[in-house]
Amino acid sequence: MAITIEKYVELSSYTTMGVSAMAQYLARINSVDSLVEALNWARKNKVTVLVLGGGSNVLLPSYFEGLVLLIDLKKKNIIHEDEHSVELLIGAGENWHELVEWTVEKGWIGLENLALIPGSVGAAPIQNIGAYGVEVEEYISSVQYLHAETLDLIWIDRDKCDFAYRNSIFKKELKTKAIITEVQFKLPKNAQLRTDYESLRYFFSQQGIHNPSQQQIFDAVIQVRQSRLPDIQTLGSCGSFFKNPLLPSEQIDHLSTRFPDIKAYPMPNGHTKVAAGWLIDKAVGKGFRKGQVSTYEQQALVIVQHGGASGDEICEFARLIHSKVLEMFEISLEAEVQIITVNGKEI
Repeated sequence: MAITIEKYVELSSYTTMGVSAMAQYLARINSVDSLVEALNWARKNKVTVLVLGGGSNVLLPSYFEGLVLLIDLKKKNIIHEDEHSVELLIGAGENWHELVEWTVEKGWIGLENLALIPGSVGAAPIQNIGAYGVEVEEYISSVQYLHAETLDLIWIDRDKCDFAYRNSIFKKELKTKAIITEVQFKLPKNAQLRTDYESLRYFFSQQGIHNPSQQQIFDAVIQVRQSRLPDIQTLGSCGSFFKNPLLPSEQIDHLSTRFPDIKAYPMPNGHTKVAAGWLIDKAVGKGFRKGQVSTYEQQALVIVQHGGASGDEICEFARLIHSKVLEMFEISLEAEVQIITVNGKEI
């Protein structure tokens, strides 16, 4: 059956920021065959392609000139299980939080710290999503993608994905070439639960819980996230707008003399991760607002729109924050959100 190419489709309901954005063309992808067909159509008609999954980490222009692919590839298969671990094959269009919830229900360990992260499974390896002391790379075995130029289906092993903090090969060499279709995970059944992250330790100490279960960690992560992040049903948001910068020790030493309360965390590579939310809070504060755009009142790292703001207005607000942080700390923040221009290029 030939794929349907829709024209002039409003995209606000397909992104968590919720800005008004129109796609010139749109195709809904529910199989690899439909993906290949859509790419061939785009090639024949010489139009730019934009892949859209859960829409949780992207900021769109008011009009996108090209073809938007809405990835809806569904699959949740157990491909191997023994007394020690389970291996899962998950479609790129599956909802991330629902996958985490399923693994917790089954008692498969590893993803519980990543609960309530918005978006799709296909986006997880691109961004190497992480939270509360865990990064998804630890549990990915391999990733399948369709090569956008050759249209070949390719499996790439975890150790070839070049995972790093909020980074991967899919944001570098394969950025315009790979469309993720499936992700394979390997989760242990018996492993040490991760509760060493500061906010989790504080949460459990307040609750008087000394050895939390996997379910308790899952529930705690949800409660902590909900206390710090906006409800995207009422406030448009992409979550953390900027990455936490990684700085060399000498720069940290210099900053620490000026700002003794700086929130900084040593990393295994010798660098130190600084909390971007703390930097923004110092530079402009929580709840800092221009028009219909502001930093969130509970977490300065999150930019929210209060209704009616355009992508351009949010970009301008982000640039203002960037300049204020640069002026105060001599640190240049890097956007974590993918910002798309009219012709599909990223800024």
